[in-house]
Amino acid sequence: MRIACFTVDLDRDVNIPISPWEAGSTDRGHGVAPRFKSTAKGSRMLSKLFTETGIDATFFAEARTLQEVSDDILDYEIAMHGLEHEDLSMLDENDTEQIIFDASDIIWDIAGQRPEGFRAPYMKPNDEMYEILLDAGVTYDSSNYVDVSKTIRPYELNGLTEIPVPKDTDGNGKNIYGYLWAMHENKRSPQDYIDLASKMEDGVFVIATHSWHMVESVDDGMMDSARKKVNLENVRQVIEGLQKKGFEFTSMSHASRITF
Repeated sequence: MRIACFTVDLDRDVNIPISPWEAGSTDRGHGVAPRFKSTAKGSRMLSKLFTETGIDATFFAEARTLQEVSDDILDYEIAMHGLEHEDLSMLDENDTEQIIFDASDIIWDIAGQRPEGFRAPYMKPNDEMYEILLDAGVTYDSSNYVDVSKTIRPYELNGLTEIPVPKDTDGNGKNIYGYLWAMHENKRSPQDYIDLASKMEDGVFVIATHSWHMVESVDDGMMDSARKKVNLENVRQVIEGLQKKGFEFTSMSHASRITF
């Protein structure tokens, strides 16, 4: 069984660490205060694309960003991605607990339900978070990478169901991850990700991106209309390419409950 999950990290535009407790946005001439405009635009683009391609998806929402950007995504699963995009690997148990429960409360207020899933900001979990997540009602996590293989199935990790993001080394010896980051920066093609997924014959293949990356490049700044169009088409090609390979798209929460 080939299952695909398209996941979107909903966080402040082109986030950069300010401290272990918070992140700002890359300075585009107005300082590093958090921005949300690119995230809002990208979320609308992705939501429309998901409708057009007929797939379900999961948004891992940084809670403060969800307060700024919630239109167009509440029909999808809302999972948790921290409060202020904290680096949990540098925080203690008390800080982690406060972040997780505050973020869960905000998601509850906006989405009307507690998040079932969690992804650590920067993909940097800490050892204390798993028990806290369980206490907060979270049932699955996606904060770890796994080498791609013929079988990639969710597994138990510290009481949670872990649904990892795949990674591999290509023929040129360069790393490739399930994150579409390199494609948005014009450093990889849609086919690279289709080929990566094709190596898996059974299990759950996770694709990940950031909503702001639909309209803003890390290296080049705001995209013009032509580049945004190409960027969107590239994401469409990844989705449709996996569909042609026999992948069935579903939410992360549903994938976490499938018996393989």
